Amino acid sequence: MRSVMERWRKIVQQWRDYPLREGAVIARRYRVERFMGMGSYGLAYAAVDAVNGSRVLVKVSKPSKGETSRALLRRESDIMRALDHPQIPRWLDYREERRRSVLAMELIEGVNLEARMMEESAVYDERAAARTVRALLAPLEHLHGRGFVHRDVRIPNVLECRRAGMAAPAIYLIDFGLACRIGERLPEALRRALGEDGDPAGSAGDWGDVKRRMRRPEPGSDLYGAGHFALFMLYSGYAPEEGADEADWRSELALSAPMRRWLERSLGEGQPFRDALECAAELDAVIEALTPGGG
Repeated sequence: MRSVMERWRKIVQQWRDYPLREGAVIARRYRVERFMGMGSYGLAYAAVDAVNGSRVLVKVSKPSKGETSRALLRRESDIMRALDHPQIPRWLDYREERRRSVLAMELIEGVNLEARMMEESAVYDERAAARTVRALLAPLEHLHGRGFVHRDVRIPNVLECRRAGMAAPAIYLIDFGLACRIGERLPEALRRALGEDGDPAGSAGDWGDVKRRMRRPEPGSDLYGAGHFALFMLYSGYAPEEGADEADWRSELALSAPMRRWLERSLGEGQPFRDALECAAELDAVIEALTPGGG
């Protein structure tokens, strides 16, 4: 009987969380254009603002997750509202109605780096990776300066936007759902929901250790994330030899000495960077060394 009830409960939850269809109106203002995705605690839509006709991104709390979902979206709204940087989506609106939270922000039309590498088979050489991470450090510096940490600097949360007339794509940092104040300890209920009192949900082994390090409420966590972000990009062109034993990145990637030193410091294997500004300054030196005719 218990197993039947559990299956029925799951069916009801899935029905409650079913995405809204095109044309549906959220908060009597935002008309859904398309469903963009569902996370553990929220749903995201591209929509049109009925007030001014602009296209926006709307995040809605997940009904089956109740107050936990609403609390997380409320926190995300508060943090985004405190930010003002051209590489971070602009906060536009937040409201609560019918036991759900609704957050509206600037819609950034771009492709995340995960899709670029996994679906489009994009390959980043050392210089391209360094320039992309350097661009990412600008919004991180702003975020830290406002007293917050992102805690989820990964390839799915970085958008590359290619626009006519621009020599290089614009880089955006998105998804502040795990962000917090520097030094903050989350309320116990949210820590349990996010798996921060033990292994993050679904994590194991080395990647679980990486996640735990990225979740610390300190600026160094984002710089650590930026180091792993760079490694993902550098591995985009890596082809292991058949039958070769798995090794670490130092053995598998043929990198310049400046890039190797920067990675070691970002990953906490050398003298850690004091802040994003110092991290960016050393990466500028890496880029200069990799530039034809540079030092």
